[in-house]
Amino acid sequence: MATIYRTIYRTGFAALMLAGIVLASSAQAAGTCTASLAQYTAAIKQLETFAAKAQVLADQNPLYIADVEYYAAALSDAQRCAKSLGGVATVSR
Repeated sequence: MATIYRTIYRTGFAALMLAGIVLASSAQAAGTCTASLAQYTAAIKQLETFAAKAQVLADQNPLYIADVEYYAAALSDAQRCAKSLGGVATVSR
């Protein structure tokens, strides 16, 4: 059973890296949003999925609570950037 959880975690982490979330997170820490709105939208969908999976794992094992908190923070940052970029697109029309 633990092998399944490790596989889910590693798959999720690899997908985040491929999506560029790690790079976007470092840019967001500096207060800038460098990706496009479409990239943030895709990242939000992935992060919501990973956050839900992490929550299920955390319900079974408290060691996964840190994962839940990480995904919640990354999701919050991505949503903030998507909101700020979405507002810019609306105003420029």
